[in-house]
Amino acid sequence: MTHRVAVIGDALIDIVDGRQIPGGAAFNVAVGLAKLGADVDLITMLADDEPGRALLRHAAEHGVRVHATDAPHGTATATATRVGESMEYVFNEAGRKRFFDVASKAAVIAEADCVVVSCVPLESDAQTEALQALQRMPIPFVLDANPRPGYLRDNDPATVAAFAANLRRLAAAATMLKLSDEDTRLLFELEPHDAAEQLLAAGLEVALVTEGPAGASIRTASLHEQRPIAHMDAPIVDTIGAGDATNATLALALLDEQPWGEALERAMLVAAATCRAPGGELQLP
Repeated sequence: MTHRVAVIGDALIDIVDGRQIPGGAAFNVAVGLAKLGADVDLITMLADDEPGRALLRHAAEHGVRVHATDAPHGTATATATRVGESMEYVFNEAGRKRFFDVASKAAVIAEADCVVVSCVPLESDAQTEALQALQRMPIPFVLDANPRPGYLRDNDPATVAAFAANLRRLAAAATMLKLSDEDTRLLFELEPHDAAEQLLAAGLEVALVTEGPAGASIRTASLHEQRPIAHMDAPIVDTIGAGDATNATLALALLDEQPWGEALERAMLVAAATCRAPGGELQLP
């Protein structure tokens, strides 16, 4: 069965070692879902400028329908730098001031079998309330917290606290929430599995915890499955998009009602393959 998925969130141009690569967490998830066989609509901010047109062309190549909301500051870009086993990002004004007008795309969302949200400004009460309205729909709601220091005013305490509080509000009614170990330490000053347990107790159905080279886990009220990252002989090029590839693979597994252990193993293979190519586009092993 082909699932129709509405993805909401950021699309931008990643600038990596001087190369310009289509990316953004939600864009990566949308393209990844399409490569995995889903029918995908992407609701994002794009301007009529060269970065925006490049993103539209790339989305069209993969069959992703893009529904652009207003982008008064242009299309977002992010300059990525490898720091240890992670990447750090510096965003332009368009990225820092992102906001996704989901109400204007209600007709598109109403056709979806699932909503996947990634890298949206949860420090904004208005953005959070717009997403809460979608949670009243009788379809799965998947959320990737994806806070980044460059979006959170370099970890301004008040901004981080607002983001964390609104994340808790959405998580309580979410079907699946993706959290990385970096996310939980930044937002809650907690280790990832401690944060997952708290959020599950508050109403979250499924917690997807990613821990970089240590792999990923699925936690529910009654289940804990963990898998290591898959080994591949080819060298790692960068880690951009590994979490997005994991999120796309497991969102589709949720819709297909796959056993979580099998789905995690598949996701770790896909994430490992994604790390063997430049940029954030999901790669099939």
